[in-house]
Order: sequence, then C-alpha cells, then structure tokens
Amino acid sequence: MSQQLIDQKAYLIFDTLEYLNLQFRLEASWKITKNGLHKNRFILAIQAADNLRDKFLYFCKQMDIPDKYLQIFQQNLSQASVVYFGFEGNEVSCIYKVYLEFWDEMVKDLKSKSHKTETHLLGLGFKWNALDNTKGVISTYTCYPLLSVAEILNRISSIYQGYNHSHPGKIVQELINFAADRVNDNPFIYLEVSEENNPRKSFDLNFYKANIPLQDIYNYLGKMRQHYGINAHSFNYLYQQTSSKKLGHLSGGIDRRGQDFLTIYYEV
Repeated sequence: MSQQLIDQKAYLIFDTLEYLNLQFRLEASWKITKNGLHKNRFILAIQAADNLRDKFLYFCKQMDIPDKYLQIFQQNLSQASVVYFGFEGNEVSCIYKVYLEFWDEMVKDLKSKSHKTETHLLGLGFKWNALDNTKGVISTYTCYPLLSVAEILNRISSIYQGYNHSHPGKIVQELINFAADRVNDNPFIYLEVSEENNPRKSFDLNFYKANIPLQDIYNYLGKMRQHYGINAHSFNYLYQQTSSKKLGHLSGGIDRRGQDFLTIYYEV
C-alpha cells in the first residue's frame, strides 16, 4: 500500500473536520507488536451535543462507514458524551475508527446505585477497512469503576492467562505501580475491550491524572522495545520526537490474532 494512499485516507478526516468547523482534542499513539512498531495512529475527541448530530452523521458517511454500523451509531448517539474519530495506517492496512463514549450516562447511573463498582458499558467502537468497508468489527468497552491498583493488576493478569507465549505482564505491572505512586489513592479509569468472533481481549488504563511525561518512563518503554524485538534506532527516533508528551493511556492484551500487544497513547 502506497504512502500516498495512506496519507489521503488520513487527510480526509482533517479535511472533514475543517469543513464542519468542529473543535477537537488530538491524541496519538504507538502500537507495539512482535517486530512491529506502528506509529501512524491518531484519535480525535469531540464533545457530543444535540446540535452536532447531523455533523457527526456526515462525518461518518464521509469515512464510508458500513450501513450496519451507522445504524447502531445513530441509535446510541444521543447517549454519548464524546464522539471519537480515529485512523490507523501502515503498509498492509488502513483502518477508520469511530467511537461513542457514554461517560455521563455511566456516572449518572453509578450515583443512583449503592454498589459503585458495578461494571458499565462505557463505549462502542466501530472499525473498518478504509479501502473495503465490508471488513470491520465492533468493539465493546466495559468500565470497571473504582478498582484498586491491586484489583487492576489481577484483572490484567487474568487477560494474559492461558497464553503460553511470553507476555509483557511484568512490564505493565511495573509501569502501573510507578504511576500509582503519582496519584496516591486516586483510582485509575480501567476498561476492558472485547469483540465478537475473535480472541481479542484487552485492557485500557487512563494515566492522565498521573501527569507523567514519556521521558519519565523511558526505562519501561525500553523494556517494551526489547520484549517485542523492536529495532533500537527506529524506537529511539520515535521516542525523541515524543518524549516531552504526557502519557495518556496504556492499552494491551491479546489481539484478534491471539498475539499480545501494547499501545502507548499520548496527548498532542
């Protein structure tokens, strides 16, 4: 796949944003897999509002969202507090992504219940091939509110159980403990992600409140690089470009092919 085609698909999102005059937050990421460093990835976050409904639908159609996904998107849009538009492209694939986040609905529901740690649907993610929208998947994001660090580590450990290959669980544990020292008793926002008809099982952990620049976790990033066999020169070049950025999320677990991965999200 040519870089020109990848760029065209990515630029469509920004061209549409400009046309619709939408305000957004931008978050970029690296995804690390065995012998793979995937860096052409970003997500745009837009606060949902009733008067933006038509713009969101136009945006989705510009991205050629599958009709079956658009229907579900429309049915759930009124409950969303944030809408995300995302892109991921490399030499073998080009993926569009649209997410609905139901944060306000979850908080309202939690306040009405005595059991504050009950799981909640926090988001839906619609992902499809930007060159062939007949290929796609819907991801479900389940929030586990108010977990302690120990409980988070137990859940992450259970995600990796049953996979005989070496996994980065110990590195993840070290990074979480490091971040926990920055926030005292404040719980992190912990999610788990699943998809139908494939082995995807992963976690997402929000680190923004820990206020950690990537340069402060170089040691852990280096261990990730070694675990996945990433070329040191390529990794360090990317790190030097982003070292001052704030760590946003860490996600990881088992992907659709049954292989482990880690993704570092950071603010832009």
